[in-house]
Amino acid sequence: GTEYSNEQLLQTINEIKLAIFDVINVEVDSAVHERFVQALHRPMRPGKDSLPSTIDYLVMNYDTLIEDSLALSQLRYADGLEGGVSGWWNPSTFEQNNLDARVFKLHGSINWAEHASSSTPLRIAPHLKRSQDQAAKIMIWPASTKYRETQLDPYANLMHRARAVLNPRGGSQRVLLIAGYSFGDAHINLEIERGLRTSNGNLTVIAFTSDPVPCGALKIWYEDSSINEQVLIFADKGFYHADHKATSENSIEWWKFENLTQILEGGI
Repeated sequence: GTEYSNEQLLQTINEIKLAIFDVINVEVDSAVHERFVQALHRPMRPGKDSLPSTIDYLVMNYDTLIEDSLALSQLRYADGLEGGVSGWWNPSTFEQNNLDARVFKLHGSINWAEHASSSTPLRIAPHLKRSQDQAAKIMIWPASTKYRETQLDPYANLMHRARAVLNPRGGSQRVLLIAGYSFGDAHINLEIERGLRTSNGNLTVIAFTSDPVPCGALKIWYEDSSINEQVLIFADKGFYHADHKATSENSIEWWKFENLTQILEGGI
C-alpha cells in the first residue's frame, strides 16, 4: 500500500478538522433546542417545584447548541471549562452544587482549543488571535490525541464521568434518553451495554431511531432477554420493548428532534 509521512498525515488531519469546523461554524436557529432543554427541566407537576436534580447530557456532537440553549434558558450548567467566553479546563466544575445540568462533550467541542500555553483544553474567544494555525487549535476527538495515556486526558475524564452516569449506584433509578445517535460508535455502545448489565436494573434506555425497526446494537439489546426489559425502542415504524411490539405501516417520525421535543412538551 501507499506510505505517507507524518507531515502528510498531520496535514490531512488538519484539513479534516477545518472541513468539520466550516460545516459546524455557521449561523443556526437554536429555538427547538431551547424548547427541548426547557421541556426536560420543567417541574414534573405544573405549579409545584420539583426536588432539585441535575440532568446529565452525554453529547457527541462538536457544536455548542446544547450549551447555548441551556444558557439562553437561564439554566446553570458545567461543561468542564471554567471562565466565560474564554476559559480553561477544570473538571471540578462538574462537582458544583445546584447545577441544573452537566454537559459531557465526549468527543470534544468546536470551541475547545489546544495551545502551547496550556497542557489542557482552553476555550478561546473568537476575537482573540492566539494561533496563526486555525486547524491546529481545534480540539475534537480523535484528531486530538496528545493527552492520551496521561492523567490530564480530558476525554478519559469525561468518559469516566459518563460511565458513572450509566451505572447508577445506591439503588437510584436513571433514564438514558437517546436521540440523534446512529449507534455507530462501538465504544459508546459498549459503555451503554455495560451500564445495562451492571446497574442491577437501575438504568433504563429510551432510544429514538430513524431505522424502521431495531438494528445493530438496538437489535442485540432488544433480543437479549437479560436486559431487554430495560430498553424501550421507538423506531420509525414501531415501538419495541421486551416481549411487546407495536408496528405501523407508516413512518411515525417521532425520532425527529422537533417531534421529540413536542412529545416532551406534551404536545403529541
